[in-house]
Amino acid sequence: MIFVWLGMLLFVIVCALAMAIAFKAQQSIRASHHRSMTGRAAYIQAQQDKHDLNLFGIAQQLRRRFGGLGSFGLSFNALGVIGASVLFLGPALQKGGPSVVVIGLPIAALFALAVSAALAQLASAVPTAGGVYHWASAIGKRVWGWYAGWFQLAGSLAMTALMNGACAFILDQALAVKFGYSSQWWTMGLLALAVTGTQAAANHWGVAVVAAIQQAGVWLQIGVVLTILTGLAYLFWPGVYSPALLYTFQNASLNGHVGLWPFIAGMLFLQKLFIGMDAAAYAAEETHDPRIRIPWAIFLSTVYSYIIGFVLLLFILLVFPVVLPSEEGGGGMFLNAALQAVGASPVIGYAIAAVLWCSGFGSQAASSRSIFCMARDNALPFAHIWTRLTAGQSPKDAVWLAAGLSIGLLSAAGLLRGTQYPLVLFSFALLCLHVSYAIPIALLIKLKGKHKLLHEAPWRLGDWGMIVYWSAFLWLAATAVLSITAIGYWGLCGAILLFGLTAAADRKYRQRHLAKLQSRLKRPRGEIIRIERKFHLH
Repeated sequence: MIFVWLGMLLFVIVCALAMAIAFKAQQSIRASHHRSMTGRAAYIQAQQDKHDLNLFGIAQQLRRRFGGLGSFGLSFNALGVIGASVLFLGPALQKGGPSVVVIGLPIAALFALAVSAALAQLASAVPTAGGVYHWASAIGKRVWGWYAGWFQLAGSLAMTALMNGACAFILDQALAVKFGYSSQWWTMGLLALAVTGTQAAANHWGVAVVAAIQQAGVWLQIGVVLTILTGLAYLFWPGVYSPALLYTFQNASLNGHVGLWPFIAGMLFLQKLFIGMDAAAYAAEETHDPRIRIPWAIFLSTVYSYIIGFVLLLFILLVFPVVLPSEEGGGGMFLNAALQAVGASPVIGYAIAAVLWCSGFGSQAASSRSIFCMARDNALPFAHIWTRLTAGQSPKDAVWLAAGLSIGLLSAAGLLRGTQYPLVLFSFALLCLHVSYAIPIALLIKLKGKHKLLHEAPWRLGDWGMIVYWSAFLWLAATAVLSITAIGYWGLCGAILLFGLTAAADRKYRQRHLAKLQSRLKRPRGEIIRIERKFHLH
């Protein structure tokens, strides 16, 4: 029983660390000169937000409609507790056994908090919709922002494809039973197109709709989790197996111990709970008081994703030998199989599909804003097209481009690995997003956390900064490398191809942008670069 208490102590330690970082950030906000006016004078707050944006040489083009819950929902839905459970709990258990959740997940969360805290500070320092693209450009050189932006965009598109593919799979299975047709690859493909198309249409409609859906997605995801917990507690309480069994490093069959490498491999699958936390940053130009709300959205979404995910998976693990599919390939859609095994209502299946739709919707919104910001800086081909806005001030063409690219990635993954497409998309997304996060964090380490923009950020880590930066960077680097072997080499192949395309585009578009500035300002190239660095982004 001592192992149970030690395991729960590890959970409490992670929660205590999250509270300590939050307290440190709140102290820095109180000590800063930043004064939020969101609750007293909306007009003054809007003018302050516009002024902050103008300091970076960017005009206010997008409409600010996101509040605290909407921006939090963007990151929380993109992380996707339900999506992580549906897709990767089965493979995680088959690799590392039940201990991968009760021990491996808190360890992963410990470092994920460091990553989210570092990104939150950057979001507070640079409150623009460019995310890692602008963060790396602002505290380093434009070339670092270029590569960070391209890798983030690719990873976000892969996450959109992953969630939409899972949503289409569940809907296809449910509709096949209801209407009596045979599920085929093309029926799932049509549903994936419908899912992605409805997301793009909602994104196209305007930022107010996006914000409302993100808020609804938060409550829907919490409602589904509570329903699952209630159902499992009603049917199996106090559980089929002793909690002590979860802390003994047993394999998935409970007939032997799991090795270190399988345990690490299983833990990497649970990383899905912690990638996509930066989604809220891409709505910074649509959020009121982004210097405060965006950092809290990034950090708190990680904290709540961990706490809710841990409780949900712990409840499932207490009965998991009853509901775990016995066949090797059946673990991919673990939660769907679990719900069927406990006799859950089909309504829960549709609710899970709705949650997955919201997760894909959040990732698509982040991708479209990333495309818009890079095109605004002439960093994409046909930039004038992707910067066009609707009457509701939504980047319409960027939205549909993001939708089309995500469908392309889903189709390519399906052609490469068939039903194993989630592994291809996840390995590619994890590698790309970790690289994009590591670039600005590495720049923080190089600068030793000393930069004018960081000093002016109200949400900051202060003297804890270097410990947090190093912990985050080493974790990102280690998990990116380990994922290549543990999850598959397709992610590495895709990342190498992306790097080649980015380098080629860099030579054409970034250099052409500098040439245009040189021609316009009639100054030497070196001075143009210094001017760009002075104004951080442009």
